[in-house]
Amino acid sequence: MSRTATISLAIAFTVIIGAVAASSAAGSDAATQEHSVGGSTPGAAGAEPAEPSPGAGTATPRCGTTVTSGSGPDASVGFTACPGDEPPVVHPQIVEPTPGMANLHPIAFDTAKVGDDDRTVTVDFVTGVAPCSVLDHVDVSYGAGAVTITLFEGHDPDSGMVACPAIAVFERTIVTLDRSLGGRTIVDGAIGADRPA
Repeated sequence: MSRTATISLAIAFTVIIGAVAASSAAGSDAATQEHSVGGSTPGAAGAEPAEPSPGAGTATPRCGTTVTSGSGPDASVGFTACPGDEPPVVHPQIVEPTPGMANLHPIAFDTAKVGDDDRTVTVDFVTGVAPCSVLDHVDVSYGAGAVTITLFEGHDPDSGMVACPAIAVFERTIVTLDRSLGGRTIVDGAIGADRPA
């Protein structure tokens, strides 16, 4: 066999081994599952083809799919957005204070938006799941240049021994001020910082 034929055979063999290894790596990731969103199925006509990841032998999930990796409590879920898609809107759960919680402590809020009447304040915050994290009451104090709003939460003492999963919950409470805000700033009493009004 000539030297050129031997080199050509070696190159072809290397390419075949590489293709088999890439195919095997893509097939061995059995823990990853794709779930189609919006009616398109993987490989369907008109669906965007998967693009390869840089330096990886597997394909990136096509846009509009939810990908679950792993299983059980260690599973992670991701969503691949399509170009031009608006981000999903997350609506907060509206809650009213429930007095009588145990182990009260102040919690920070994210935003406080004042309504057109200059007295109604919509306060958005992130907390844990009930009965482990429950809004107990809201304190409001009035100063010359600021109104301080402090949220207090605790756990329900009547719930007994329950598991408290580390899951964030987006909540909203409505606070009605005794008097108009009148151009004053809103301060988060849990952290002593101004919040957008």
